[in-house]
Amino acid sequence: MENVTVDLDSPSLYAESNTRMHRLKRKFTYSNVLRLIHKNLQNKDKFHLLEIGTGSGFLISFLENKYPNATFDGIEYDPRLVELGNTKLTKSLIIQGNAEQFQFESKFDMIVSLQVIEHLYNPEKMVDSVKKCLNVNGVFIFTTPNLGCLSETIMKNKWHGYREDHVALKNCKEWDDFMIQNGFSKVYSGSTFFTGIPFLNKFPFGIFNWSLLYLFGSFSWKIGESYIGVFKLKK
Repeated sequence: MENVTVDLDSPSLYAESNTRMHRLKRKFTYSNVLRLIHKNLQNKDKFHLLEIGTGSGFLISFLENKYPNATFDGIEYDPRLVELGNTKLTKSLIIQGNAEQFQFESKFDMIVSLQVIEHLYNPEKMVDSVKKCLNVNGVFIFTTPNLGCLSETIMKNKWHGYREDHVALKNCKEWDDFMIQNGFSKVYSGSTFFTGIPFLNKFPFGIFNWSLLYLFGSFSWKIGESYIGVFKLKK
């Protein structure tokens, strides 16, 4: 049996309907990633992108609307989310698959994975699969909880990043080193802000905190809540 952290016997935490409120919420949380995708496409309008761990399918749905000439694929382990995600898409396809081991006949210009790698017992296997599926100089963008964030320092074992299904947590430098050791060059790495500190999510501090997240997305510092890395596959 596969050794995975996804519990298919319990309701999925990531099942979201396609209501206007949920789409607005996801567009807000994905705003920085969408900017990074656009920046690293270097004005291409025809490209092939894969998302690993699509959840409810919002990211590919947004990308379909923004880049009508591009091609998108997705993989998701939970079959319930595969079905839900595909209802949001018009021309793309999400398939059921394991984030640690996957393959496609064609190669991709960019691969994106948001808040997935921390759920993997063997994250190096996912990176190996990414390398096999990327074109030379292809870009890999991923996000994950930052073990070195200010929230963890303050809240210790009450930090929300400590969960049973988060089995591969690292800090920013450890993720940078991990990717470089696995054959990638760093384009950008940084972290977000302080959404993991409860009082900073409440009025009036929450307005400032979430405004930073929307306007800037991340800074090149190591204390924010979520790590964001952009890496290019070496020749």
